[in-house]
Amino acid sequence: MNKHRIMIVEDEAIVSMELRYMVESMGYEVAGTASSGDDAVARANELVPDLILMDILLQGDRDGIDAAEEIRRDKSIPIIYVTAFADDATLQRAKITSPYGYVIKPIQYKELNTAIEIALYKHRADMQMQGHIEKLHKTIEGIINAMAKTVEIRDPYTAGHQRRVARLAKMISEHLGLTQAEVDGVYMASMIHDIGKLSIPSEILSKPGKLSETEFNILKIHPESGFEILKNIEFPWPIAEMVLQHHEKLNGSGYPSGMKGDEMLAGARVMVVSDVVEAMASHRPYRAALGIGRAIEEITQNRGILYDPEVVDACIKLVNTPGFDLNTELDK
Repeated sequence: MNKHRIMIVEDEAIVSMELRYMVESMGYEVAGTASSGDDAVARANELVPDLILMDILLQGDRDGIDAAEEIRRDKSIPIIYVTAFADDATLQRAKITSPYGYVIKPIQYKELNTAIEIALYKHRADMQMQGHIEKLHKTIEGIINAMAKTVEIRDPYTAGHQRRVARLAKMISEHLGLTQAEVDGVYMASMIHDIGKLSIPSEILSKPGKLSETEFNILKIHPESGFEILKNIEFPWPIAEMVLQHHEKLNGSGYPSGMKGDEMLAGARVMVVSDVVEAMASHRPYRAALGIGRAIEEITQNRGILYDPEVVDACIKLVNTPGFDLNTELDK
């Protein structure tokens, strides 16, 4: 079994040597050492150790907490602070970096050994949990894709519509600075936002001419039908609710509930704009494609009236990006 590799970040040479002796006598390997915050970041990226013992007060402008924060953003490496600082202000700053331990100097062998063992065990458990979460995410994504394909088979004229809406909604969500979890939720909901069309007669979905008032009223039940299909599935995101709201409008003129403004989920407001833009830009059985220019004109004219202004601005900026193509598939 390979030894765990531990990196030591300490600017006092004597303390660094003492830590090296302790770590090696515990049966671990010292992957390397650093004496400044900048050096700690560089060495962590180079060595990728299994654990870092980090002093807080270091040479240079970047202290151990700042270095740990940057390392945490780039690498999943557990960090134990080994420091003489135990005041409340320092502890509060240290908590932000989610350390795996906090050992106060002067260093006690047994205390350090226990801290290292616990940190390595906890990190291993965290990585296993992350693996389970990623597997679950892939399973959910597979289910969502299967649902999306089912809708496309039922309504071939809008084949690809959900995927293009999902692609645009994902890009808008990222541009708005939503968290990765929020972006994933909007993407997944967009992929199946028209699943309620499974309840709509095919002759209505594929009718080449304009729908009658009765036919349109039947079509308008698809958000509620979608909600009924999805409401009992425990997704990590409010997918059923976003699907229910994807035809609502900012001023309350949408359907099925006539929601207004912040009554709508943020993800649903993104989906509304993405859905309108894709639908207008693409071919439909009852009309030729109106084009992306006409779609942008629609959301611009109704910015702040029907559509969330921040979402509209993000969409326009994306569409005007050189090389943007609504038909390009997502690498997902």
